[in-house]
Amino acid sequence: MKIAAILTVYNRKQKTLSCLQHLFSAVQAYNRTAEDAVALTVFLTDDGCSDGTADAVRATFADADIRILQGNGQLFWAGGMRFAWQAAISEGTPWDYFLLLNDDTNVADNVFGQLLAADRHGATVSGCHGLSSGFTCEPGHPDVISYGGLNFVNKTRGRQVLLQPNGRPQHIDLSHANILLVHAQAVQRIGIFHEGFQHGCADMDYSMMAHRHGLPVFSTATVCGECECDHGTSRDEIDQLAQMTLAERRRYVSSPTHSDRDYLLFVKRNMPLRYPVALVLRGMRLRFPRLYRSITHFRGVYKSR
Repeated sequence: MKIAAILTVYNRKQKTLSCLQHLFSAVQAYNRTAEDAVALTVFLTDDGCSDGTADAVRATFADADIRILQGNGQLFWAGGMRFAWQAAISEGTPWDYFLLLNDDTNVADNVFGQLLAADRHGATVSGCHGLSSGFTCEPGHPDVISYGGLNFVNKTRGRQVLLQPNGRPQHIDLSHANILLVHAQAVQRIGIFHEGFQHGCADMDYSMMAHRHGLPVFSTATVCGECECDHGTSRDEIDQLAQMTLAERRRYVSSPTHSDRDYLLFVKRNMPLRYPVALVLRGMRLRFPRLYRSITHFRGVYKSR
């Protein structure tokens, strides 16, 4: 079973090394008992690291099959993932799966069993293979879920709730890609991340695109990795914006890592009826953040966060 692991990294050397160590350990754990062993190749985008990440990876995992690809320093997360993913496809190997992985995620030894079981469940339910997202928890706190997937509470208002594992695979509306197994048949049908996304929202857009093409998107039954949730809440962000000058807010929302552009593209592609409202609200968020905070609070946007 040939799996291409897709990662992009930038100046998180120790986290990257830990991520890869846990990944290779999980492969060994799975292959000790599996009938169809995993043959893993890692495609890793080094997007201009200055902390020696690439050299450390080469030295630490000299015997592993790792292809390090040099980015230009401006790919950011979505661009870096596309770069590595396309390199894996262009190689011409008949991959069975692509494993998308964040370099701050430490998978558990059960990760391949969990992901493949979710994939089989999705294929049984829908008649085709699709996407399987692995639940992660906060490090050292297995009951505190950090990533995995979201379901809409109110799609019109854009309200979502983070799923909790319940011992069986669950349908997901919006998938995270901290741990995301993508079947090769899904890539043949819908391709890879949309080229319009620079940093964020590409994973959630990909799951919505899968749904539009009739592909299953399911979670794992249980937690299969650790990843700290290092993103503040929407309430935290608007409080932060309210303390900035207009010029500072413009710089903030124009930066790839906090991009209004990625968010608005996601809404336009997946919830086009919401797009005019989202455009107005983002403009208000930029110019009048305190008024925006009052309106979103009244609309109940923060209640399911």
